[in-house]
Amino acid sequence: VVSLLLTGGPDGLSLVPPYGHDEYYKQRKNVGIPAKDVIKLNDEVGLHPKLTGFKELLDQGAFGVVLGTGYPNFNLSHFVGRNIWEAAKTGVSTGAVGATGWLGRYVDAACKDKDPTLNVAVGPARMPLIITGKEHPGVGFSSPDSFRFLGERSERGHALYEKLNKMTGASAEDLQFITQTAVNANAASTKLGEQASKYQTPVTYPDTQFGNSVRTIAGLINRGMSTRVYYAAQGIAVFGGYDTHVDQPRRHGQLMDELCQSVSAFQQDLAQQGNEERVLTFTFSEFGRRAKENYSGGTDHGLAQPMFLFGPGVKAGVHGTQPSLTDLDQDNLKMTTDFRSVYTAILEKWLGVPAEPILGAKYPLLDCVV
Repeated sequence: VVSLLLTGGPDGLSLVPPYGHDEYYKQRKNVGIPAKDVIKLNDEVGLHPKLTGFKELLDQGAFGVVLGTGYPNFNLSHFVGRNIWEAAKTGVSTGAVGATGWLGRYVDAACKDKDPTLNVAVGPARMPLIITGKEHPGVGFSSPDSFRFLGERSERGHALYEKLNKMTGASAEDLQFITQTAVNANAASTKLGEQASKYQTPVTYPDTQFGNSVRTIAGLINRGMSTRVYYAAQGIAVFGGYDTHVDQPRRHGQLMDELCQSVSAFQQDLAQQGNEERVLTFTFSEFGRRAKENYSGGTDHGLAQPMFLFGPGVKAGVHGTQPSLTDLDQDNLKMTTDFRSVYTAILEKWLGVPAEPILGAKYPLLDCVV
């Protein structure tokens, strides 16, 4: 599974415009996507005009969109909201030291060996919560030549790891300061970095941080890594990412273009490798945007958002229900699908494990994965 964070909270009504609803254009007089430009998926919703590659993947049976995803008692903080989506849980402990993400807990449950490369993040400033497990903290790097251990989420963990790197002839007592996972991660770093940096492909990716991160993941998959879950983030190199309170049409269009080119190249690359049947990719973000545009040519933090799914293992098409544009919660679109129903489908239908022990509760399985 490849998880892609769309940093900043994208405007779902621009990603997937409900062009068939007159109320959409009443709420979006300036930032709405004209119906003539929308890439139609059905009589109700379509795609942003920059997402032509996603329509091509849909025609190939390798693209699905889930409408109106969210969770009850939502939080509009970037940091808290992201932690909730990555942990698949709510509560004050979601982002605390020692917290785990739902894909990290999957790795803990399904993989008993201590291979540190089972969960890998490419491009983050710190290890993302979503793939962090208790037994498998994970590894990450911003580029193949800067591999580093990003496991324990604390200053003490970082200091101890730095001490390990400076040790010569470490005694058993010295090694009590660090976990065996850190030792394994250090030993794996050179190999993993070399494998990523040597990848050659005929497929052209955008020469951006996100495009290069996705290309690196394709290279690691091609090398036959044991990795079960990957992570990359779009928007971390762009001020605010999708947090488009102002100037939304221009900025959103640029990000949509980068997203489409990167994911389309990734799917094409997997196909030419012969690995497309092995990989399911999905997008998520901390929250969506308000139904009504603001007075600065943008939109403000909101609730429900669409999720994108890619790969031959996806049940192609539109899933879920478009949130009402007239029945709002303080200008917020009401969720119609709990995002953990999508996670349940990925866990049970794609990864083949029971979802409830990993998610901590039982959620309806959304029929979006073959």
